[in-house]
Amino acid sequence: MSIHTDEDKNRPDDEKVMDDVHDASAVEAEAEYGDEEYRKLLKKLDWYLMPIMAITYGVQYCDKQSISTSTLFGLVEDNGLHGQQTAWLSTIFYLAYLAFEFPMNYIMQKVNLGRFLAAIVFVWGAMVMLLAACHNFAGLMVLRTFIGALESCISPGFLLIVASWYKRQEHGTRSMIWMAQNGFFSIFIGLITYGIGSATDKHNTIAPWRAINLFLGGMTVAWSIVLFLFLGTPSEVRWLNVEEKKMAAARIVSNQSRGSDKSEWEWDQVKEAFLDPQVWFYFFISFLANIPNGGYGVFGSLVTKSFGFTSLQVILLNMPGGAIGGSFNIISGYLSSKWRNTRTYFMAFSMIAGCAGLLVAALLPSEQEYRWKRWGGLLTMSIYSTATFMGWSMLPSNVAGNTKRSTASAMSFVAYAVANACGSQLYKDKDAPLYRPGLIGSAICFGLTFVAIFMLRFYYMWVNAKRDKLAKESGLSEEEMERQGKINGENGMTDLQNPHFRYTY
Repeated sequence: MSIHTDEDKNRPDDEKVMDDVHDASAVEAEAEYGDEEYRKLLKKLDWYLMPIMAITYGVQYCDKQSISTSTLFGLVEDNGLHGQQTAWLSTIFYLAYLAFEFPMNYIMQKVNLGRFLAAIVFVWGAMVMLLAACHNFAGLMVLRTFIGALESCISPGFLLIVASWYKRQEHGTRSMIWMAQNGFFSIFIGLITYGIGSATDKHNTIAPWRAINLFLGGMTVAWSIVLFLFLGTPSEVRWLNVEEKKMAAARIVSNQSRGSDKSEWEWDQVKEAFLDPQVWFYFFISFLANIPNGGYGVFGSLVTKSFGFTSLQVILLNMPGGAIGGSFNIISGYLSSKWRNTRTYFMAFSMIAGCAGLLVAALLPSEQEYRWKRWGGLLTMSIYSTATFMGWSMLPSNVAGNTKRSTASAMSFVAYAVANACGSQLYKDKDAPLYRPGLIGSAICFGLTFVAIFMLRFYYMWVNAKRDKLAKESGLSEEEMERQGKINGENGMTDLQNPHFRYTY
C-alpha cells in the first residue's frame, strides 16, 4: 500500500483510501471481495448514477433544442431575425462549445467533478431562462454563447465518471443509457411544448417561445440541486462508505487504466494523444457524423413543416423519432455488451439508416401525397446518433491514461462542436422551405462516417493481432499477462505503453 507522510495527515480519509488502492497493490485488492459483493455494489452504483446522468443529459438536450422549438412559436418574428441569423444561433453555440472544450477538460482534472458539473448545470439553466427576456438577435447570440460554453463539459465529464466507476465491458451499456435520453426527452419536450404552445395560443398571454424557455430553464436550475448532492467520482460521493469506495476502485483494475479521480496533468500523454491514430479516427467520426446533426437540430422542425404539416403537428410527429432513436441506442448498448466487439457494427448500421432516410426525404417529390413517405425517411434517419454515442462510449474503454483520455475526449468533442457549427450553415435561407441541398450534403457525411468506422475497426484488429503475436513469443501465460497488464494500468501506463492492453471494438 502507499505510505502516508506527515503531509497527508490533514487529507480526508477517503482520498487516502483511493491513493492506497490506486497502485500495484490494487491487483491484490481486487481479489479481496467476492462476486456477490461486487454485484451488490454495482446495483447500488447503477441506482444512484444512471438516473442522475440520464435525466441530466435529457435536460441538456431539451435546453439545447429550445431554439429549434422556439422557431415554430414566434422567436424569429419577435426578435426580428432574418437571413442566416437563425442558423447563427446554432453556430455560435458550437463555436463557444469548441473554444471551451480543452479548458473545461483541464479544469475537470483538478476540481471536485460532481460539484463542478452541478454548478455548471445551475448556471446554464439560468441562461436558458434569460432567453425569454430577449428581444433581438444580439441578446440571443450572447446567451447562446454562454450556454454553449457551459454545456461543453457535460458529455466529457460524464465519460470521466463512467471510467471511474465501471468496467470496460460495462462502458457501452451504461454510457448509452444516458446518451439515449436525447431521443426519449425529445418526446418530453414535444409534450411540454405542445401543451405550452396550445395554452398560450388559446389564452393569448406570454409568447409561447418565451414560456417554453422559462419552463425548461427553471427545470434545469432545480435539477442541479440533485447533482450537487449525489454526483461524483468514488472519492467524492457521500453515499458510499470507506470500504465501498475501496471496493469500487478495486473492481475496475481489470480496465488496465486508472479510474478518473483527480490526478496530475501529464503533458507527455497529451503529446501521445495527438500522435495516436485511434484518437484521430474518433475525431473524424465525431466530425463527419455531426455535420448533419448541426443542421437538422435547428432546421429539422422547419423541414418537417415544409412537408405540409402545422406547427403543432410537427411537435407530435417529432416524438416517434425520439422514441426510435432512444430505444435503438439502449438496445445497441445492451447487445454490444453481450456480443463481443460489435460496437462498430451498430455504429455502421446507424449510418446506413441515416443516409438512406435523408435521401428519401430529400429526393421524393414535394407534393402533399408524398409527405408521409418523406416523414418516414426522417423516421428511418432517427437512429443516426448511435454512431456518435457509441463512439464516445468506446473512448474510456480504449484510451488509457487519465490525461490522455481527457485529451482524446476533448479532441472528439472539439470535432463535434466544429461539425455542428458547420452543419447549421448547410441550410441556406435561399433553399427554404425544403432545404434539399442541406439534406443531401448530410447524407453524404453519413456515408463517409460509415467508411471511417470500419477503418477504426480494422486498425484495432491489426494492433491486437500484432500484440497477440508478441505475447505468444514472450512465453508468458495468459494469467501472467493479464496480471501485468493490470499492474501497468494502475501505474498510469497508457494503452500504447502497455503491451498487454487489448482494444475493444
